[in-house]
This record gives sequence, structure tokens and C-alpha cells, in this order.
Amino acid sequence: MSPRGPHKMRLVANQVTRLICRRYATTFGIYPLIEYPKCGGTWLCRMLADTMQLPFAQFSSLPVAMPSIVHGHWGYHKGYKNVTFLMRDGRDVMVSFYFHYARDYKNPRHAYARKAFTHLYGDSPDLSDVRANLPRFIEHLSKDPVGAPADWSTYHDRWTDKPGVVYTRYEALRADCVAEMTRIAGEHGFSPEPWRVERAVEGNSMERTAGRKPGQEDRSSFIRKGVVGDWKNHFSEDSLRVFAELCGQTLVRLGYEDSPDWRDWDATPGRDPHAGPDAEPDGPGDTPATPEHSEATP
Repeated sequence: MSPRGPHKMRLVANQVTRLICRRYATTFGIYPLIEYPKCGGTWLCRMLADTMQLPFAQFSSLPVAMPSIVHGHWGYHKGYKNVTFLMRDGRDVMVSFYFHYARDYKNPRHAYARKAFTHLYGDSPDLSDVRANLPRFIEHLSKDPVGAPADWSTYHDRWTDKPGVVYTRYEALRADCVAEMTRIAGEHGFSPEPWRVERAVEGNSMERTAGRKPGQEDRSSFIRKGVVGDWKNHFSEDSLRVFAELCGQTLVRLGYEDSPDWRDWDATPGRDPHAGPDAEPDGPGDTPATPEHSEATP
């Protein structure tokens, strides 16, 4: 079998699993975790599986029709049941996606990254100049979404405020993971013992899965940094302007900003984005994005 064979089998299996979940998720006891890419879905799936005592059907080459946690970047369909939908600040998503592309740029198996970056920045791009590169990259992802059927803004607009969906945020998991995992499991009808939830969180911590503490960056790793708010270290004023034009209304509607005025505040590292346009930066250098807890996240 060619190297592409297993990959194609997984794609077909995922498509069939998606159709199964539209009609039989409750019958089979399937719990889909749905997210826009780079929101921390794999991490949450593993914790859900451990908390709810279900297998996580990751990289399955066959369709899934059994009690399990499944993971997808699927578009909204009213037939889906038992869904947990994971959200994340789109600015952090853009930064995480950029570093994902940059990591794959030199890998011949991931031609999409080289093709995209060559198109955006030329044959020999300086991928370390993140602040200069991000504005065009954000525009690119908006026009040509990868791994999802729509851009970040449209995807969330289609999925939010749907009946029967259990919603959570990457930021809530970072703030108090045990409490949030207990809430999610409870909304799905599970009553896990506290020790089980704590063990699920600890067992999938960044220290356990990556051997690093949150905030200790490894740009070559799928689990790069594991923090909230890293966008403040990498967004320039041009990045703020582009993201605001493309996704600003959704950012406010989801509660990540209180007012559309956020787009007028400069991106000086260290500035609290909620403090207003006259707030002073915390100090020179990069903003210390908040690791808060030790769960493994991209």
C-alpha cells in the first residue's frame, strides 16, 4: 500500500463516521468533539475519554459505530447529537496555525505549507519574522481555510447558539480544567468521581505529554507553548487591523472582547487588551502570556 493509502482510508472513515453521528450518535453512544483547527481539540478529547471512561477513536481507519469520543472539524448539521463544541480566541488560533505551517514548511510530506508560504512570502521566506508575516497569513486562512469548511469567523457563527450542544472554551480549560471537565461531563449525563477527573487532567498535562511546562516554547513540537494570549506577542497593528476586518464582529459576539473598539488599540507587547486605549503596557519585551495550569495544548 502506498504511503497515502492509510491517510485516504482515515479520510473515508472520518466521512462515514460523520454521517453516522448525524443519525446514530445517541444510539451508539458516540460523543463528538468539534472545533475549528488549533483550538486544543486533541487535548480535550483525551481528557474527555479518560474522564468519561470511553475510548478516543483517534486516527481510526474504519468508521466508528461504538461508544467513544470522536474528533472532527465538521460543519454544523442539526442532526449531530452529544456534541461538545470547543472555542478559542481567533487571534491565538491564527498564531498557532502560523507556527503549525512554519513547522511543516520543511517537511516534504506537507507540501501545502511550502506551497502556501512560497505563494505568500517568496522562495526563501524569513519565517522567524512572525509579526511581519502574520497579516498576509491571516488573510490567506480567511480566503483558503485549512482543515475546516469555513474560516474561523464563519465557522463559529454557524456553530454557536445551537440547542443541545455543550460549549466550552480553551481559555476556561486553562483557567480551571478540573471544574470545566466536571461540568462538561455532567452536561453529557456523566458523574465522574473527582479523583478520576483530576487524574485525566494530570495525565494529559503538558509536563506529562511534552516534558515541558506551559510557556516553555518548542516551535518544532505539535504542543508548541501551551498558553493563553500568545497573540499579544506576535500581532502587529497590521495584524490587528486585518483580523478586525475579517473576524472582529465574531470576536466580540463570542465575548473575547467587550466592544469593537478593541481594533483601535495598539498591539504594544504587554498591553492588556481589555484595559482600554489609554492603558500603559506592563513593561518592555514580550507579554507573559498566561500558562495558569499545566494542560497540554497547541
